[in-house]
Amino acid sequence: MSSSQVMVVGAGPTGMLLAAELARRNVTMRLLEKRDRPAEHSRALGVVPRTMEMFEQLGLIDELLTHGHRVHGIRIYGKERRLLVDLDLRNLPTRYPFMLLLPQTRTEAILRHFLEELEVKIEWGTELTTFRPEKSGIRAEFVQAGRSQEAFCGYLAGCDGAHSTVRKKAGLEFPGSAYQQNWLLADVSLEPRLDPRFMHLFTCPSGPIIFFPLPENVWRIVAMRPGTVQDAGQASLEEIAELLERNQLGHLRPHRPLWVAGFAIHHRRTKQLRQGRVFLCGDAAHIHSPAGGQGMNTGLGDAFNLGWKLAAAAKGTSTEALLDSYEEERLPVIEGVLELTDRMTRMMTAASGPAVWIREWAMPFASKLGMAKRMGERLSQLQVGYPQSPAVLPDARRKLAMIPVGSRIGPMVLKNHNTGRETYLAELLSRGRLVLVLFPEGKSRTDKLRQVLAQAGQVDWHWVLRSGQTSEKIREGDGVWVDGDGVVRNALGDPDHASWALLRPDGILMARGEVCETALLNEFLNRLFGGSGEGSEGSGP
Repeated sequence: MSSSQVMVVGAGPTGMLLAAELARRNVTMRLLEKRDRPAEHSRALGVVPRTMEMFEQLGLIDELLTHGHRVHGIRIYGKERRLLVDLDLRNLPTRYPFMLLLPQTRTEAILRHFLEELEVKIEWGTELTTFRPEKSGIRAEFVQAGRSQEAFCGYLAGCDGAHSTVRKKAGLEFPGSAYQQNWLLADVSLEPRLDPRFMHLFTCPSGPIIFFPLPENVWRIVAMRPGTVQDAGQASLEEIAELLERNQLGHLRPHRPLWVAGFAIHHRRTKQLRQGRVFLCGDAAHIHSPAGGQGMNTGLGDAFNLGWKLAAAAKGTSTEALLDSYEEERLPVIEGVLELTDRMTRMMTAASGPAVWIREWAMPFASKLGMAKRMGERLSQLQVGYPQSPAVLPDARRKLAMIPVGSRIGPMVLKNHNTGRETYLAELLSRGRLVLVLFPEGKSRTDKLRQVLAQAGQVDWHWVLRSGQTSEKIREGDGVWVDGDGVVRNALGDPDHASWALLRPDGILMARGEVCETALLNEFLNRLFGGSGEGSEGSGP
């Protein structure tokens, strides 16, 4: 019987990203997919800024941007086609202040190619049937090429969608319900075109109609149509044309359909993301309205959060507390996404009552007072952080300019000390390790800090100096950078003392402190890693 450290079930975007995060940390794993080939059509479209930052860390952002279509935001129209809200993303604090629209099938193709480079094989046509926990792992049963087989794994990750076998066999419930509405979508050519720099949402008597610009002059139309969820089924181009005509949008003529389908939407989530050695990610744990383009992005966020933690557990270099933090961090995020998308869906589909008045009159006024800006920040997922997590060390002395511990680090620039080459701070995370950013003062003694950090395994060290500053404590392999204007030091360190900031592999500020104070850090890292690290290594500039 074969064995692996981790078995991932489901080779959609979430499963593939999790598999990549494990493979690039040299975890032995298997990736099972019951389909016999990649999907031909995709419902998911939008890639939000935070997801693009994840792909940047993986070195995949250029390919993503090449194939996607950038939109500045979304325009929402009310009665008589009056512009209600102009939600513009261009001022977001990121290198990617836009929504990227590309079919999920393309995102999956990019991840599949990445897995090939990592020598990970997707086992197509392989269906998990059941599993049972044992003392040191999971015994899984599956059908492959018509034959029943068994395999042993240390951990099992269910990324197998809304009908997840992993979730069902783990006995975890999936409470929630379906929206009592009937929807259709179509990928078509459109004449005349709307402004392709934006998504467009029209509130109509029969329900919202949304237009998404895609690459190669294709538009996706998503519309609510008459009937209930029980009527959801096939759709036709003729039905779409009639729906547009009936809602005073008949001047927009769809033709050359690439895909037309009917569908229903649900909102459900599990109350647990972990049960012993079994984990759930993505649609296996939560499904919701496509409003705001949050679905695939939230699943990818699950995988990015879990990957480095599960890799440490599989190698025996972490404690249960680090694994527990996955559920503790992601459940509040998931709950917030379900609440947001539900509120957006009910507001946009309302045909009468107070919601219509709010949408038509209060919302335009509120958007001018900052609501549109706040909504854009939330939809971008740049605000996702974990300040209450047990996997971050609270900092009671934070000053105003500092990024709060538990937050995502922003797009700050450093210069290489030797070459002058500029790089973004987030690029220091590309090796998938913890990163220690050190801000020295005078003859800062770092021996004790290195000793404490050694228990966390491999940690990349990067010294951030002021212009003209030097330090004799830098070791071979440490990165050395210059922060000429002090932006990085003011955001992450202490401008008045020798200090440090510890960054997590998922781009979250994990801890900060002064170089002379390591007792709390030692206790914190011992709780997460148990002193079982392999020693600290540098990364090179």
